[in-house]
Amino acid sequence: MRPIYLFLVLCVVSAFCASTAGPLYDPDKPVALIFKPVGTVDFIKEGKDWTKAVPSTPLMSGDRVKTGEKSFVVIKFIENSILRLQENSEITISGELTANKEFSKNVHLTRGELNFDVKKRENEKFEFSTPTSVASIRGTQGLFINGGDSSDVLILGAGLVVFTNSISNQSVEVGAGHTARSYANGKIEVKQTTPEELNKLVGSSGSGGSGGGGSANSGTSSSGQFTVGFAISAPVITEGQDASITVELVQTTVPVDTLKAIVSYFALAYKNPSMTSYKEVPAALSGNSVKFKVPGTDVVSPSLRIYVIFRTKTGIDMTYPPTDPQSNPIVVPVQSTKVNELKIEFSDPNGKRKTMVIDY
Repeated sequence: MRPIYLFLVLCVVSAFCASTAGPLYDPDKPVALIFKPVGTVDFIKEGKDWTKAVPSTPLMSGDRVKTGEKSFVVIKFIENSILRLQENSEITISGELTANKEFSKNVHLTRGELNFDVKKRENEKFEFSTPTSVASIRGTQGLFINGGDSSDVLILGAGLVVFTNSISNQSVEVGAGHTARSYANGKIEVKQTTPEELNKLVGSSGSGGSGGGGSANSGTSSSGQFTVGFAISAPVITEGQDASITVELVQTTVPVDTLKAIVSYFALAYKNPSMTSYKEVPAALSGNSVKFKVPGTDVVSPSLRIYVIFRTKTGIDMTYPPTDPQSNPIVVPVQSTKVNELKIEFSDPNGKRKTMVIDY
């Protein structure tokens, strides 16, 4: 009886150590899920046909996802990392447990572009790759572009990436505010991000995307008399905590001081998954940048849906997004605080069945 008991104890301890050392990996469970498909978005599993993607579609290791023209998809991983696959792009998602118990995830960008906001945890490896390059992520946000026969491009908004050219095996470290290029001839270089590249990074975030370590969205709305540009950003938002969302007026066709003089109502509308209607948080337009606070009681995973309301004293009503914002809002990811449980059943020395519950 004693040798059997020791074996069971060792099994339980090993399972416990694996769970506390890093995230558990189960090949029969999803690596990620399709969070928000817009336009033509399809996925395929090995041995199956391409299928139209819908929200909450689970993605297993080896699954592929592609987007059509004027389409994009937001993909959410189990540890809350977010990818936004741009139009005319395709990826393959892989996940495996390595020999040293490291959970290794790879997103292979076959073609196109993807915006990413990675929340890498201890004992995890997260990489993006093309046939030419590999980007090893250390918890960061940016834009990765498969350049085909010219050069792969990595534009980094936050964090640090080890960027490797697979042809020459040469690696460079890329920090926030820098852009790296990896060429088909083996050359690799890093330079400071240009304003044009920064605009491309912000623009790639789009609705439900990410920027600056959280979420970002920018665009314009027109009244017919003037145009207002909006830049909306937020840090990483956690369920149950107050959310700070910044709305900045940019690229307006009239001076901001003029807008301040004519505005009668400026507000952020928001709704969580359990709310049936939007709530509005008004604020005074005292400058070109305003911070709105959504109370923690209303911050619920997996997301907040928001839009901006701008109303003038002359009766002009504008919103951003400009078209049907309640049905086409900006989607801001919200990190869940849910604790996962691992239940291990074993027998004690007397043969009685017991269950150990491990939170991770």
